[in-house]
Amino acid sequence: MRIIDTPPLKSSPRRLWLGVALTLAALLAALAGLYSVVYRDWVDEQRDSLVQELLWLEQSLRLHLEGHQQTAESMTPDLLGGDAGRRRFVAAANLLRRESREIAEVQWVDGRGQVLLDTNGVVNGGQQLGGSSYDALWRAERLKRPVFGVPYRAADGKYRFDLAVPVLVHGRYQSGVRIVYDMAGLLHHQVPWWIASQYHISVVDLEGRTLASKFEQTPPQNTLFHQISFDPPGYGLSLRAVSYRAGVGLALPVLSSFIGLLTLALLYSLWRIRGHVRERAQAEKALQHEMILRQAIENSMKSGLLALDLRGRIVHVNRAFCELTGLEAAELVGQSPPYSFWPQDEASLLQAAMQAVLNGELPEHGFELPFCHRDGERFEVRFYATPLRGNDGRHTGWVASLYDITELKKKRLALNYSHQRFLSVLNGLDVGLCVTDGASSQLLYANPAFAEMWAQFEPAGLYCPMLPGLAGAAPADRVSLEFSPDHDEHWFQLQYRKISWVNEEEAWLAMLVDVTEQRQRDERARTQDERFQTTSRLIAMGEMASSLAHELNQPLTAISTYAAGVSRRLPEAVQQQHGVQEAIQAIVQQARRAGQIVNSIRAFVKKHAPQLENADPDLAVSRAHALALPLAEKYGAQLLWEPGGKPVTVQMDPVLIEQVLLNLIKNAVEAMREADVRRPLVAIRTEAGERFWRVEVSDSGPGLAQEVKDNLFTPFYSTKPDGMGIGLNICRSIVEFHHGEFGVNDTLAGGCVFWFTLPLSGHNGAQ
Repeated sequence: MRIIDTPPLKSSPRRLWLGVALTLAALLAALAGLYSVVYRDWVDEQRDSLVQELLWLEQSLRLHLEGHQQTAESMTPDLLGGDAGRRRFVAAANLLRRESREIAEVQWVDGRGQVLLDTNGVVNGGQQLGGSSYDALWRAERLKRPVFGVPYRAADGKYRFDLAVPVLVHGRYQSGVRIVYDMAGLLHHQVPWWIASQYHISVVDLEGRTLASKFEQTPPQNTLFHQISFDPPGYGLSLRAVSYRAGVGLALPVLSSFIGLLTLALLYSLWRIRGHVRERAQAEKALQHEMILRQAIENSMKSGLLALDLRGRIVHVNRAFCELTGLEAAELVGQSPPYSFWPQDEASLLQAAMQAVLNGELPEHGFELPFCHRDGERFEVRFYATPLRGNDGRHTGWVASLYDITELKKKRLALNYSHQRFLSVLNGLDVGLCVTDGASSQLLYANPAFAEMWAQFEPAGLYCPMLPGLAGAAPADRVSLEFSPDHDEHWFQLQYRKISWVNEEEAWLAMLVDVTEQRQRDERARTQDERFQTTSRLIAMGEMASSLAHELNQPLTAISTYAAGVSRRLPEAVQQQHGVQEAIQAIVQQARRAGQIVNSIRAFVKKHAPQLENADPDLAVSRAHALALPLAEKYGAQLLWEPGGKPVTVQMDPVLIEQVLLNLIKNAVEAMREADVRRPLVAIRTEAGERFWRVEVSDSGPGLAQEVKDNLFTPFYSTKPDGMGIGLNICRSIVEFHHGEFGVNDTLAGGCVFWFTLPLSGHNGAQ
């Protein structure tokens, strides 16, 4: 170890002490200056700390009150939910009071200031608000948003303020939620202990009056203080903080004691700084490598990227964006809206899109924007933007990505035009078409014709997919059916076919055709054919009846002639002894009667007028009764005749009227025999009115069913196994020839009554 000797002093000791004194003076001056600087720094530090703590406290109180405002807004829908909603409101209000004890009351108040509900669950308690206590609700009604009211002194002498949240129904004020805050309670519960231990916190008005404080003690004098606006609630209120600490204390001695330690710490810090510089160099090298990699990735992308600041100025672009616009990065960086790659005729659209981005209005699917190349060629891009944030979360700008969709849009438009042409063809068809899902039967498509046809009988749902026959037709690939949804008023033909829908999904293609007119034409053709067949049968029967009448007339004439000859040739003694004469006369009479019947039928069939004559209708009834009596006795039926008391004259053909009566009596007897009636009875009743003669043939049978009544006079309709179905039709025709009326009614006992009327002589054609 080498020792360096100090050379001897060449100056005098006085000068040395002078130097030491000057050094000490300089040191004292330095210490005084240091003390002054430290004191000012301490004062500034205390003031800054005071301001920061007060700002933090004000922000904490503001967030606390805003949280209450949001809670109150979430409670307002419960007030419109009936009793259950009001119970939820009371529970939420009580929970809010338990969590925030500075809240004196939570009330629901109507538009007239009447308290409807409070935290005690009292409904319509009768409390009426007014003055300062109604100020917040009055402002909320006018502004239609949550507001705070002016501070006021309550009955207990403490200052309070209100928060009012309006309850709007269809945009109109209906009532409001009122939250009452105790200022002293707000400071007592919301000012942290570490702030209260250092500062005296109070709320003052514009005149400097203290309205509330954390503690009731008098604030210290001649110390640091600061006050800021207390909003909410506002209205000139300020939050004041007064420091309890007045002097430096042990700060300066402690600071002096630590000067040496700080020197050592400085040396240690220099050593640490050396190591940090080396680490920083390594980090910068790694960062440079990372930047090169990111630049390579960015330049290899096909999508354009650009970074914007908060004012929309371009701060960075990638190579793909430069290729899209044909501009260099140096030309693009620094540009502000409107950019050079914007078409001038689309400036308003692009400016609106850029303003939306700067305002944070970012649609999920981005923007479709027109851009322009350097050479003037326009292209369409899909533009997406997202906020750019630093490591500290601060918003510093926007990052946008875009890609060229010009060709994609052309293909999409071409596909859309093709789709529209296809839909135009389908929508122009008169046939209804629809497609339903094969699994869920959900409607996938329907053309207007289908909707129009389906709406004819399903007005509640124009596109109801619940078509008939689809469920049962699942096993088959093709189904065709006809159905009527409205009781045969409309008929539709429905054809199903399995098809492959989008993504190869199985679906049903249904074709709905209105076949109402076709079925009506077929029905008319069938009816005409039936009428033609009936007419042909009637014509054939008429011709047959005419031929039978012609052929039977000669044998009947021969019978009458032979009977007359036998009557003349028999000896008179034989005729008188054995009653032969009466038998021969009966043969002649019945032969003549048969001839008259045949001639009447022949004349009726040939459309000739019947042989009308003025006759007593009761005689025709009497002869018909006598002729039908053997038939009734044969089947055990009782045949009664109740003649009318008034004798009348009717212009009629007696033979035809007798045939009508015989047919009605025979039908009644046979009907009761087939029904196995225990006491069959047929009653004939006649009566004469002023203008008509009426006859009724009633029985005690089971009566006629409604279906039989509907087809009673239909030609060839019969309920008998061997019936021809023309008897009643001919009877009605005979009665109508006589200008009468023919009908049938049910009786109270269960049988039926066939009746007809004939006009009296002198009243023909009056009906």
